[in-house]
Amino acid sequence: MATPFKKSIEHVYNKMVIFSIISAIITIIVGAVLLFLPNLSNKVVGIITGVIFIIFGITTAYKYLKRDGAKIYSLNLVFAILYLILGLVIIIFPFSVIEFVTVCLGLFLVVNGATKINYGLWLKRGNSKAWLVTLVAGILLVILGIMIVFNPFTAFALTQITGAFLIISGIVNLSDAITFKTKAKEIMDIFW
Repeated sequence: MATPFKKSIEHVYNKMVIFSIISAIITIIVGAVLLFLPNLSNKVVGIITGVIFIIFGITTAYKYLKRDGAKIYSLNLVFAILYLILGLVIIIFPFSVIEFVTVCLGLFLVVNGATKINYGLWLKRGNSKAWLVTLVAGILLVILGIMIVFNPFTAFALTQITGAFLIISGIVNLSDAITFKTKAKEIMDIFW
């Protein structure tokens, strides 16, 4: 029989997974808009990008604050702060240079990938079968993020590439969230 503490942790864990699923779906939708409607103005792209960062920052901070001792989320405060700062900078400062947005999105993918690498290593420690997929996805996101930051493209291509990478990032995040949901008991045993 589960203790009240264990039930409380399970409830918090389920909320974290739901937040992850929602933010992944939003990321996929925004990525699709950027990929298939690349003629959006730079300002709209910037606002959408900033909002994505802020949503990820809030959900990442929530996971940190509600972790109840879960070691997997111990670095989430650092990631949340990075997401929030990037999101606010993009929204507050009006800009017309799409390359700045692309650099920020590249940094977002690097931070997101680092988060996945962290999760993958924790899953490996707990002997979960999902660790390798999560780790490889994290490494790929870091590589893609670095490529975006250092590889100049035209504004039109940047918008489409950004959309494609947001879709990839959202799919990876959604996959991780579904894995965390379906393997909840195993993961709870690993991290609590």
